[in-house]
Amino acid sequence: MKNGIILLLIIFFFIGCGGGTEFIKTDLLKTEKVHNIKIKVTTKDEIIKIFGEPINKLNVKGKEQFFYKDENLKSLWIEFDKDGKVYNYIYSKK
Repeated sequence: MKNGIILLLIIFFFIGCGGGTEFIKTDLLKTEKVHNIKIKVTTKDEIIKIFGEPINKLNVKGKEQFFYKDENLKSLWIEFDKDGKVYNYIYSKK
């Protein structure tokens, strides 16, 4: 019994530390939602309304980029043009 409690404490410690990787806690990166993204049409505000705040934001060569990842290891990278519309995106189901 004592070994089981120690093992649970160790597991919770490693889950809590998480290695610095943040995840969206729900399955927001469903394929149906991602397929609604339209290049040169969907805006940054619409993306935030659909998926929430990204876990990472970058600015590369004048283009803002959002990165999302959920607990199911699906990921979504979105690049916006200077007008705040989707320029390109990559969706990975794993």
